[in-house]
Amino acid sequence: MEKQQILFIINPISGVYKKEHIPEKIAKYIDYTKYDFTIRTTQYAGHATEIAREAIKEGFKTIVAVGGDGSINEVANALIGTDAVLGIIPYGSGNGLALHLGMTPRNAKKSLELLNTGKVVKLDVIKTNFRYFLSCGGFGYDAHAARRFRSQEIRGLFSYILAGAREAFWHFKPSKAKVQIDDEVIERDVYLFTAFNSNQYGYNIGFLPTASAKDGVMDVILLNAFPLRRLLLVFGLMILKRTDLVKEAETFRAKKIKIFGNKKMVYQFDGDHFVFHDDLEMEIVPQALNVIIPSDTVSY
Repeated sequence: MEKQQILFIINPISGVYKKEHIPEKIAKYIDYTKYDFTIRTTQYAGHATEIAREAIKEGFKTIVAVGGDGSINEVANALIGTDAVLGIIPYGSGNGLALHLGMTPRNAKKSLELLNTGKVVKLDVIKTNFRYFLSCGGFGYDAHAARRFRSQEIRGLFSYILAGAREAFWHFKPSKAKVQIDDEVIERDVYLFTAFNSNQYGYNIGFLPTASAKDGVMDVILLNAFPLRRLLLVFGLMILKRTDLVKEAETFRAKKIKIFGNKKMVYQFDGDHFVFHDDLEMEIVPQALNVIIPSDTVSY
């Protein structure tokens, strides 16, 4: 059997865990009867997409993202719609997509064994005006918290909690927004609007546990503005995945979404924040990305 050319793209600064040992682990645990491997390292934002696109031209069949959800997103944006297969060694902070797919974060040995023995499945992705995302994206509180988190020098769950608390109690203000969800147009004072393709933000936190990246739809939560005195109750219920008990929450399932942009808006896609001024569209693209996942992940 002819060996496959596999490329590892390492983001050295994602998450809080060092990755200097990853090349050594690759050399130790990769199946040499199946793969010939190459390692490349990113140097700036967007570099992983550039490396992955060039790798496809060079004939690599499997391209592995080593990092967090942002790194995985960058690599995936080059692979979507091609025959190339995405592998994941999750070494970020939240590791939302990896957790959704049944992977073990920050365990290089298990991740490499998974590349040797896992199964390839096709996942849905969500297309926007300027990029794809895999897990979740939207605007409101979570996008502002993601922006504040990225500006902090430290990473990890505590840093995200701190960023979220600072936004919730001192900085973030809900704003009126107009959104079209399939054929329904709604206007609300929005605290949070997020479309999920997986059931995860990261850190095993997700408000819509039945969301799936194989069902051909986005699962959407719209959280209307609420008094600050209800903050802990609202977020507590949502973290416990009891969105049904939050009177300010509305949920939808959609194939297309249009967010009317009449002002500067902050968005987050797979944990990375962006500022966008114009209308933004989201559309589910079924079975557009090949990914290696554990053979025993029964939901896929």
